[in-house]
Amino acid sequence: MPILDLTHPISSGMQVYPQDPQVLLQPALQQATDGVAVTAVHCGSHTGTHLDAPSHVIAAGRSTSQIDLDELCAQAVVIQVGQARPREVLGRERLGGQIPESVPSIVVIATGWDRHYGTDSYLEHPVLEPALVQLLIERGMRVLAVDTLNPDHTRQEEHATGFPVHELVLGSDRLIVENLRGATGLPDSCRIGFFPLNLESCDGAPVRAAAWVE
Repeated sequence: MPILDLTHPISSGMQVYPQDPQVLLQPALQQATDGVAVTAVHCGSHTGTHLDAPSHVIAAGRSTSQIDLDELCAQAVVIQVGQARPREVLGRERLGGQIPESVPSIVVIATGWDRHYGTDSYLEHPVLEPALVQLLIERGMRVLAVDTLNPDHTRQEEHATGFPVHELVLGSDRLIVENLRGATGLPDSCRIGFFPLNLESCDGAPVRAAAWVE
């Protein structure tokens, strides 16, 4: 069964969420002088394709080291969004008809916005209406995965509206994965795995995301 990589590579100077730590990869040891090559990696816990643990926004929420891989490797439903507009709010009226009465534990919202990754336009991504996310939770979702920087508005001065989707999902002890790549190429249903770095007691971690497709 083919495996599709849904992960953005991590590289020096890559795009990150505003005010997050910048990414820097640089040689720490070199074969010519030290006999081995070792790279020093500096980045934030929410770099690239990554997991948000509940402790990201919930003070008493679980950390990365309290999350089992069983929660992150399961059958998924993929909801395709066609022609989303910048900062469009995707709600029940537009997407509700695509949501089964009972959803598997992982729900992927595929907007195609990853085509803007690395550009200023990526910050203008569509967002999810809290009522839509509440419906997904009620129908069984445990992990919400998006191919955008954020399921909420990415905070800028004119959009300092908080993080209602984060609060809904993480506040109910569920999980979020952001910055998927290539989700628009997935079938409506497939098995997906998110494999985060096991960062001790952390609020999130970069993941390697993969999909198994027929």
